[in-house]
Amino acid sequence: SQLLNENTKCIIELGSWYGASTQWIASKAKNATVYAIDIWDESHIIRDDHYRNGNTNSILKRHPLYATFLRNLWFLRDRVIPLRYDTVAGLKLLKDHNIQPDLIYIDADHHYNAVKRDILTCIELFPQAILVGDDYGHYDDVKRAVCECAFSYGKRVYVDQHHCWTYAAHLPPADTARIFRPEPPATSSFASLLAGYNTKS
Repeated sequence: SQLLNENTKCIIELGSWYGASTQWIASKAKNATVYAIDIWDESHIIRDDHYRNGNTNSILKRHPLYATFLRNLWFLRDRVIPLRYDTVAGLKLLKDHNIQPDLIYIDADHHYNAVKRDILTCIELFPQAILVGDDYGHYDDVKRAVCECAFSYGKRVYVDQHHCWTYAAHLPPADTARIFRPEPPATSSFASLLAGYNTKS
């Protein structure tokens, strides 16, 4: 919430589900337009081993993702714009339309390749945007992707007690948060480390 205020004008959210996080983000940045990117596909969730349980399946059958999101966020329809796209496709669409986000919230597919793809695409297309994400402490895949990307780009990682992470450089230290520079990935060779060092210097 320290990164959201009345001066925040544009936010991209990757992964919105029923819109709880979308609504929270909009409440903290009251002057911002929020672009919510999600495929809103129940079959994708059911196939995902992160969500493979009877309770999730039952909820999805009773409350379809996209229809429920629209109903929950209808009162914010002037500021929340849903984009039913794959995350990378949605990001590229917004880039093509000259959208410049102040902040991007990453909370879509939590598998390693998907998280890394989302982070790298955000850095490539919107290098000035602040990146924030969720579930750093809940999924090893998220932690690995966040740290590898941070190491590759020489960024610090800030993780709060709620498992949210960011590469924001100006957040103050806090008793309930960790700020660190990731170590090299375990598979890094000496040659690759030298290449990375030369790139940064």
